[in-house]
Amino acid sequence: MKQTIEQWRRKWAALPANDQRALGMLGLFLGVIFVVFGLFKPAQSFFDNARVEAEQSRELVAWIEKQRPQLERIQRTSGGQSQAQGTLLQRVTAAANNHKVTIKRFEPEGDGRIRLWIDEARYQDLQPWLNTLLQQRFIIRSVSVDALAEEGMVSARLTLER
Repeated sequence: MKQTIEQWRRKWAALPANDQRALGMLGLFLGVIFVVFGLFKPAQSFFDNARVEAEQSRELVAWIEKQRPQLERIQRTSGGQSQAQGTLLQRVTAAANNHKVTIKRFEPEGDGRIRLWIDEARYQDLQPWLNTLLQQRFIIRSVSVDALAEEGMVSARLTLER
């Protein structure tokens, strides 16, 4: 490496003064070009894009705040309907009866959470029942479905939360 640098130094010293000056100016010009187009322009572009994204985010927040009363009205309306349909257990058992699913055992786990055991159910009945619960905005915390010896029959254990 030192030999290569020394060779370049000798070649530089062998050049006439005008050529050294011209190469120095060319190096300075290329350095300025690198700083401007390699560092300054990309940084400026980044900050301009960040400024545009920040403005778009502000507009989105303003729109969400403008829609807040309407969203709260919808939430109060849907919340009132879900409370009118009954307790957590009543709603789960009503949906189970509609889908011909028999709940063998249930166990409340605090406010808004229930654990259910289903010994024998057709999978074709169980799956639409679970979809109905999801549409009623239940959260399925855990589910375990086991196939039984009879084809199409399953047993299930699940924990639901409102």
